[in-house]
Formats: sequence, structure tokens, C-alpha cells
Amino acid sequence: MRKSLRRTVVATALTVPLVFGIGAGTAAAAPQVANLQVPIVTGFQIAPGAVPGGFFQTIPMKATVGDEPGVATFSAANIAPFADQYPYRYLNLTWRNLATGATGAAELRHWQDDPTPSPSGPYGREDLPLEVVANTGPGPVVVTVTHTKDYSNGGQWGSPYLDTLLPGAGLVLVP
Repeated sequence: MRKSLRRTVVATALTVPLVFGIGAGTAAAAPQVANLQVPIVTGFQIAPGAVPGGFFQTIPMKATVGDEPGVATFSAANIAPFADQYPYRYLNLTWRNLATGATGAAELRHWQDDPTPSPSGPYGREDLPLEVVANTGPGPVVVTVTHTKDYSNGGQWGSPYLDTLLPGAGLVLVP
């Protein structure tokens, strides 16, 4: 019952904006930028392992289309200032082109570079890009984004885990 209710809610959230043309980026002469319809909501944040911004973090995502045919660029809509707990957090983006069936996945970060990097090199996921360029092909592309925490120290202390209360989601029309 819960699964079918969840599927109904997600399908409605993705379909209604498409029917009314709300928030779906379409190509024209110039690139277009649109936020995904549903932002990511992270799990409960409590000190000392929390990041600034309250108990639950909301991370809106944006998509840029029209730079090149069949290509979409995804990134966080607001890049957060660096905080010492951010290198342990990252985003998992997946997409599926509904017209062609093509799929893809990538990881990215949603926070700025460390202004005082460690001389021994990066720690956590500082190596991830701020944006992902996806060769989706033309057509409607469904995008989902989750939030992950990784305190594993290279697998020594466990494995990364999803810290997502509500995944980000949206539908983008790629020219």
C-alpha cells in the first residue's frame, strides 16, 4: 500500500508540471536553466557531525539545457559555503531519457572548495565536480538526486549510507 502511494505521489509530482509546462526546461536559441521540481531534503542533522543550516537540509538542483543538442548540465542551485563536515557528503544523480531509454549516473558535490586545504591532500569527497554534464540525448529526461554521507575512511569504518529524507526529482525536456 505504501509503495503504491509513494509511486502515485512521485508520478503526480513529475507529471503535473509537465502537463502545465511548469519548470520544464526546453531549448530555444539560448541555453535555459530550470530548477528541478522537487528539491533534496536530507536526513536529520545534529552536532557534532552536522553542517550549518538547521536539522534538515534542503538542496535545490538545477538543470541547464540548450548548450548542445542532447546534453543537460546538472548542479546544485545554490553552492553552499565550505564547512568542515561537507567533504563527507555528496549527491548521487541518476537520469533516464523516457524517449530513448538511455540512462546515466554520476556523483557531485554541493559545497565550495576548502579555502584552507590540507597540505597532505584532500579528504572526503573534495575531488567530486560541482556540475555534471550528461549526454542524455533529446527528449524528456527524468532526474533523481539523493544525498549520501561517507564517514567510512576508505572502507575502514564501514560504508557510505544514504542520508535522504526526500529525494530530489524532476523532468527536463532536452532538445
